[in-house]
Amino acid sequence: MNVVVLVHAPFERLGQIAIWLEQHSAKVMEVTLFQSEYTFPDLTEKDLVIVLGGPMSVNEEDKYPWLIPEKAYIRDVIAADIPLLGICLGGQLIANALGYKVTANPEVEIGWHKVESVAESSDVFQFPKQLDIFNWHGETFELPKGATRLLKSEVCANQGFQLGRRIIGLQCHPEVRKQEIQEWIDEISGQMVEGDYVHTPEQMLSVAEEKMSAVRPVLFAMLDYLVEP
Repeated sequence: MNVVVLVHAPFERLGQIAIWLEQHSAKVMEVTLFQSEYTFPDLTEKDLVIVLGGPMSVNEEDKYPWLIPEKAYIRDVIAADIPLLGICLGGQLIANALGYKVTANPEVEIGWHKVESVAESSDVFQFPKQLDIFNWHGETFELPKGATRLLKSEVCANQGFQLGRRIIGLQCHPEVRKQEIQEWIDEISGQMVEGDYVHTPEQMLSVAEEKMSAVRPVLFAMLDYLVEP
């Protein structure tokens, strides 16, 4: 299995996805967009593309000029019908690359929050009815035309979508482990504004092992779904 991973910051990692990739003996090609030199791999014989999160906005092309070729690459992935997963910023990038807006969410959502499955179709990936999952975002994506909304939370209507059979974009973070949460607290704690949906570091970390363990089988099932023939 050949997998391309688009990485936007040194503290954005595959987390629990790395376990699944190892189980599938995957060859992983990381594109570190935050570094001065990066190369987008040719899409021939690629089995999956994963677009990770990041602290920037998809709308900051002047500040992060690599967003422009990245969006073009995402469109190429979609055109090639290669399984594609976007997480948080990654989900926003998929929507934006297709011409849809990313705007401020009504509330900053940071911590473990409940998402609900809202998909009425049986032709998409089936999330559990409810799931506590990690969030760290202040923006949200517009639902692309033709996409099926998969998930919502109390303050974020679009927590996930599926487009066709091969594309899933998420606002939440199913990949995180305790290590990632701690690193985000250390690196980007300035985003932790006061709010009803912003948890304290202690709240986030004290339940991390339990919550990530519950999310892992759902994450693995979703990845299996994306790459199955």
